[in-house]
Amino acid sequence: MRGYVCGRLARLIPILLVITFVCFGLMRLAGSDAVEQRMENTGTVLAPEVVERAKEELGLDKPFLTQYGVWLWGLLHGDMGTSYVSGREVLPTFLEKLPATLGLTAVSLFLTVLISIPLGVVAAVRQNRWTDYLLRGMSFVGNSLPNFLVALLLLYFFAVRWKVFPVMSRDAGLGGVVLPSLTLAIAMSAKYLRQVRAAVLEELSQDYVVGAAARGVPFGVTLVRSVLRGALVPLVTLLALSVGSLLGGTAIVESIFLWDGVGKLAVDAIQMRDYPVILAYVMWMSILYVVVNLVADLCCRAFNPRIRLGGERP
Repeated sequence: MRGYVCGRLARLIPILLVITFVCFGLMRLAGSDAVEQRMENTGTVLAPEVVERAKEELGLDKPFLTQYGVWLWGLLHGDMGTSYVSGREVLPTFLEKLPATLGLTAVSLFLTVLISIPLGVVAAVRQNRWTDYLLRGMSFVGNSLPNFLVALLLLYFFAVRWKVFPVMSRDAGLGGVVLPSLTLAIAMSAKYLRQVRAAVLEELSQDYVVGAAARGVPFGVTLVRSVLRGALVPLVTLLALSVGSLLGGTAIVESIFLWDGVGKLAVDAIQMRDYPVILAYVMWMSILYVVVNLVADLCCRAFNPRIRLGGERP
């Protein structure tokens, strides 16, 4: 297991380097640099020689690979650049907004588990009955609805019409996190419900379930102690992989509910063409998704003996 982890970590380093190179290259292909963008934001017009001198001071006259090397060296030392709009360093701003996004994601994951696992088990136990058909139909509808439409529907009914929750989640306390987290959880629960159903059905088809019934073991005991334990092993991996999707979906949801996280920060940066902030967000999402995939793979190997033993065979 230790050798496998070391091997995966060794392969992770070139992947992360490629991610940083692609992200930096995409920002350079956007067609604007720090000097030009700051001139646009301030509405000033400078003489061409002044612009060239400013680019030389910032190293923008250097070849692309040289600029990338300087930027990567600064990144490794915690320097992600300076915002074109606010003039603040990107990393402190990003870290300031990050807890709000992580908190929203954590609540969404909790709601996803709370909704999808019980309903998925019910759908599996009641296979091919009206309960199963109803839950599967609801999952298809929930998975097909875009997040922004779900957010607007929840806002209209629960905030505007029934006034149960605040319209804007900023500075609204615990009540402000319910609607944005529920928006993210609905789509994830709809997808996860079908996966829970499939995993439970696979376990119910195993011989040990028939053997337990023949020995007179109550079905509920077998379901809780054996079926769910076996079904949740692959579901833990799927849930870990969904973290990246949830974090990616926070951008639109945070903007609609005015949730002060990195997603809203990224949307504002795109509107203002604040490339250092956009670059930080894209890198954050890409690197996090790669790391989460690694953690999910390690969890799967740790919890599933068949995968662990199979990987250790010569």
